[in-house]
Amino acid sequence: MNLQPTDILIRQSNGTESLWLSERLIIDVCGLEDNYLKVARIRYKKNVRACDLAKAKDFMPDSGKSWRWGKQSGQFYYCLTNIPNKAPKNYRNLFGDSEALLDAFKTTCKSKEDTSLEIRFKKHLKVVSKQYAEFYKDVNDIQRIALSKACAVLDFILDEKDNYPGTANKIYRDLSPILSDLDLQYIPHNYLKLKEKITILETTDKAIVDIIHLPRTGNNNAEIYNDPEVFSWVMQLRSMPQNFSNEHIIRKVTDLCEMTTKKTPSRRWFGQTILELPKTQFLTGLKRFGASSSKSHIHKSYVPFQTALFAGDCWEMDATRINMISHEGKVTYIDKNGKEKTKKVEKYINVVAVRDVYSGDILGYSFDYDENHVVYLEAMKMAVQNAGYLPHEWVTDRFPGHNTPQMTDLFERMESLGVTMTFSSHANKKAAIERWFRTLQSVFLMDSAYFYGEGIKSRAAYAHRSSEYLKRIKKEAKKTGWDLQQNIDEASLHIEKYRNTAFSRYSRKHATVHSSPSQLHEYCEKPHVSFIPEKTISMLFGLRKEITIRSNGQFVTEFVGLEFDYMISPAYYDIISNYFNKKVVVTYDLNDLSIVFLWEKNGNLLKSLCEAEFFEKVQNKGKNPELGKISQAKARAKAIAEMKENELAEMIGEDSSMMGIYTDKKAINAFEDSFNDDSYSVPLRKASGADYTPEDIEDAILKNTSQNY
Repeated sequence: MNLQPTDILIRQSNGTESLWLSERLIIDVCGLEDNYLKVARIRYKKNVRACDLAKAKDFMPDSGKSWRWGKQSGQFYYCLTNIPNKAPKNYRNLFGDSEALLDAFKTTCKSKEDTSLEIRFKKHLKVVSKQYAEFYKDVNDIQRIALSKACAVLDFILDEKDNYPGTANKIYRDLSPILSDLDLQYIPHNYLKLKEKITILETTDKAIVDIIHLPRTGNNNAEIYNDPEVFSWVMQLRSMPQNFSNEHIIRKVTDLCEMTTKKTPSRRWFGQTILELPKTQFLTGLKRFGASSSKSHIHKSYVPFQTALFAGDCWEMDATRINMISHEGKVTYIDKNGKEKTKKVEKYINVVAVRDVYSGDILGYSFDYDENHVVYLEAMKMAVQNAGYLPHEWVTDRFPGHNTPQMTDLFERMESLGVTMTFSSHANKKAAIERWFRTLQSVFLMDSAYFYGEGIKSRAAYAHRSSEYLKRIKKEAKKTGWDLQQNIDEASLHIEKYRNTAFSRYSRKHATVHSSPSQLHEYCEKPHVSFIPEKTISMLFGLRKEITIRSNGQFVTEFVGLEFDYMISPAYYDIISNYFNKKVVVTYDLNDLSIVFLWEKNGNLLKSLCEAEFFEKVQNKGKNPELGKISQAKARAKAIAEMKENELAEMIGEDSSMMGIYTDKKAINAFEDSFNDDSYSVPLRKASGADYTPEDIEDAILKNTSQNY
């Protein structure tokens, strides 16, 4: 088989490799004629679908038929796997195994290359290079030899390219690996760059020695601009917090050079010598971008931390805007004449959320137009009420109003109950809830028709809704009465969707977690939290007012303009008696006024006393008086009156029996009844050793005797 360098093509398509044989090789091996292959090409083309044929370029797509063909450099090639192998001709078997055929082809090409191009090139290089040495007398011996060889390369190409077989670029492609193997200097090894040198020679009147020279000849900028003062100017401008652009720095330094009569460096010198160096970026990055910039994180060190191990180990709290379309609101302002006026404005709401770091559950949230201590307090209250405990650590930022007396008292009480309060305005300190805000927007608020998109800094393709859509949805929302309450309801709906959606539904990172955040929080252990009763929650987050205990533990107080009656149970008789006519603190929740809690002030803290239950005023007029409630109130009053009489009798004691004719018979009888009461009996004290029986003592003596003898 007479193989030529152009007989076989190797093509890669869809990750598979295929061999294509030239028409010359097939005619030579199979003994076919040109007309036979011409007809075969026409038949194969008819079997290809029109849609596939439209996509095909030089090579026909595989239709499964025989004689699949292609055309390259004016020659026809046929795919080896589509050559028919039917008896009696068996054309395919004539070529043997494809791997063996390919190895033979590579061996043939290698031997022909070595015997033709490389040998001729090396011979030409050895002879002709000496002729160019005389043009490079101003360089050293090593450079002269290298430059002469580079000239010989171009001389060789000019002699060979017109008669070299194949395409116009083939001689450059074949010569490129030879140049790399010989490691020739001052001549490009890339075939396209090599061709550019020949093009210059052919299109201009330059000689070979005019384009082969030492690199950077005549460029002395690197030697001139080693001036430390110029270097200092550039470094100072780069490290300034104004974050000047490279072009601005170059202009400034150029002006300074002109003012000081220094020669202006080239533009490339700035980048190559200073601005593009990694060390310059390392030294100036933090000063240039600032410590809080998103671009400065690669210039700062950090400590890697693990996440929380249990629910309640850490809660994070922060606020963000709910990115839903605005609704109309009214604001009051003072005009130039000093009169109060109102006007309509577009308003957006913010949400304050409390997130458990371990489970990701949003335990509490509250909405308002602005960040203030009231909305933060509501979110904290909701979180503690839903969880029923206080976390080990609570992380938040210094929100507006965090230093008000109400909030500082709250934080002090929480710390006294074992909570570690951490305040930080750095986003990394509460990174979990910052990432959750992005999840809320990109996953859950996407379902809302009123969502207008992510923040203005987001560069994601899906970050923002189109202006046409927002214009239309605003009109529709205005017709449906879109207001503050609807905005809050819509946002709350999607927050609750997050709480009850399994992580595996939307997170590739947590694809194996098939539980929702609320489920994870409910099932997880909570070894480091402080479970608290309802009265402690009221003490921490409830509203407060002072009342005076009178009327046997009954009191009337006013909430939001309405009067409410409360009664302390007779079970708390000690509180009723010991705090009679004293002022105490009442904590209450406007969402549930059925019960309030009484406290005694103890510095900034409160001491728990008891609770009082709401007593609805009795309707005793009309046809159906509420006799049951009347009886209930009278029974309570009677029980307290009896306890008052009994306590008074105990306090009077036996002294009243020694007053002769002035003795009160009822008082002395009450004392005797109290004294004879079994519950009043004083237990007898035990003597030393009374716990031992005679049998125990006898056993101890015998045991001691047996051990000694």
